[in-house]
Order: sequence, then structure tokens, then C-alpha cells
Amino acid sequence: MKGLLLLIYLVLPLCGFTATRAEVITLTPDTFSDKVKEKDVAWFVQFCVPWCKHCKNLGSLWEDLGVAMEGEDAIEIGQVDCSTSKPVCTKVDIHSYPTFKLFYDGEEVAKYQGPRNVDSLKTFVLEESEKATAKAQLDDDAEL
Repeated sequence: MKGLLLLIYLVLPLCGFTATRAEVITLTPDTFSDKVKEKDVAWFVQFCVPWCKHCKNLGSLWEDLGVAMEGEDAIEIGQVDCSTSKPVCTKVDIHSYPTFKLFYDGEEVAKYQGPRNVDSLKTFVLEESEKATAKAQLDDDAEL
């Protein structure tokens, strides 16, 4: 079986198909709660609406961040369109666009308000997710 999977993995790119993983995951009212509650996973989520000029001005920033975060297994980059997912945005108290929030184990742990560039966003999410992981570990240890 492993040999067959390896063969498929090697042959698909030659046929024009690539096995790529989405760097930015679109979250909806059906998926948001379950995703951000994933154990030991930090979710950095952008909340936007299509008509917002500030959101439009971000261009490919969020996708670029998704690519930059590849390989960080415990961090996911998500996006919510508040025009189609209003219940999610209401639930997490979104009042302006774009808003960037970090969630860990289902809880909001930080809101980003710094410069809007990939390096600053990446530094923020790495530092804040490390803090959230450490706090969760301390909480787990205290329960034992």
C-alpha cells in the first residue's frame, strides 16, 4: 500500500495535478467552533467583509501569511467572511474590519493590532501561540 501511495504522489505532479494543502482555511458558521476548539492547535483568524476598503487593501497578505506559516503544525491560518458568516462574527465580538484574533483550544487568547505585514503577523502568532501553549500546559499540570 505504501508503494502505491508513493507512486501516486510521484505521478500526479507529472499529470498536472499537485497535492497542495490550503494555506488559509475558510471558516463558516458550520466549521468555526469545531475548528478553533481543536486540541493543542492555535488558530489565527482574519475577520473581513468584501466591501471593506481596508480588507481590500490587504491584498494577498493573509494568503502570504498562510504560505509563511507552512510547516507550523500547531498553527492554522483561518479566514471568516462576516458578510456570509454573521453569527460567527457576532459570537466573537467583531465590530470593525479587518480584525485579527488568535484562538487556542476554543478560547480567544489575543487580538492583533500591529503592523500589517507578513513578518509582524508571523512573529505575533508564533509568540502568542507559544504563550497559549505554555499556559495550557501549566493548567493541565495543575489539574493533575
